[in-house]
Amino acid sequence: MKQAKGSRLIDRLQAGTKQTVVAYGTSLTAVGAWVDQLDEVFNQEFPEQVNLVNGAQGGANSDWGVKNLKDKVLRHRPDCVFIEFSINDAVAVRRTSVEHARNNLNLMIDQILEKNPSCEIILMVMNPVFGNGKARRPNLTEFDDNYRTVAKERGFQLIDHGIAWNRLLKSDPQRFLFCIPDTVHPLRAGGLKVTTPIMAKALGLKSGNPKKNKSEPCFDYLCRLMDKDKNREVNKSEFDNYWKTRFEDCDSNKNSKLSKDELLADSLFEELDTDQNNAITFDEFLKPITSHFFDHDTNKDSLLKKGEIWN
Repeated sequence: MKQAKGSRLIDRLQAGTKQTVVAYGTSLTAVGAWVDQLDEVFNQEFPEQVNLVNGAQGGANSDWGVKNLKDKVLRHRPDCVFIEFSINDAVAVRRTSVEHARNNLNLMIDQILEKNPSCEIILMVMNPVFGNGKARRPNLTEFDDNYRTVAKERGFQLIDHGIAWNRLLKSDPQRFLFCIPDTVHPLRAGGLKVTTPIMAKALGLKSGNPKKNKSEPCFDYLCRLMDKDKNREVNKSEFDNYWKTRFEDCDSNKNSKLSKDELLADSLFEELDTDQNNAITFDEFLKPITSHFFDHDTNKDSLLKKGEIWN
């Protein structure tokens, strides 16, 4: 069993060597604001030295990762690769075994190192999920453990975001919901609050000012889903209706309320259950999320539109 070392990526950057970095994984990376935020931090400390490529794909699992490795990763000749696929390998309806997912992870690693033995590979365990996002992934911990195990066996750095996210869930549940309102995907606020600082600290970067990057790929994506009439504007009714569908996804017994067994996040349940009747209504669920609409409606016309979300 090899001993994990510090990030060679930072050593190379400090030596003045330009580096190509590929972030490879699921929608948590594909529309993860942390990628652009991390790129901002890289450029603040090492101007024009890092080419950060987002090679991730929404809905992808490790089977996709193996199949698309050449096009999405290898062709860029990376010096460092971040990998995360456990969130989608764990989706129960896909019937992916833990062993198969681990074999896929090792196969991707082997092919990267065959192409470039000096490439640094950093494995990642991402944020926890709740509600329907968790119900669809009953064995997520076992799939996350693949990354912990393989990192230890092969001497790779592991960046485990779950620790800080779970701490936020316990200490400030409403902020947690604000950051991950759809039960799975952190928005820009989640990147700034948790994911990007964790990445910077783990790599040995100065914390910098990731807020300078204004991109919001996940919220942009969600607004496209909200925009039912496809006029590139989201009104408050469309906004509320979208979150109603997310609430209903969690409401497995369809009684218009969420129980602890449906929300699957006890500290969040206790925070949202303001009347302490052991049930969460849609209004209680929506309250911490609503500020996203008003925060983004910068011209205060009660619409989210081009210039506020879409570029």
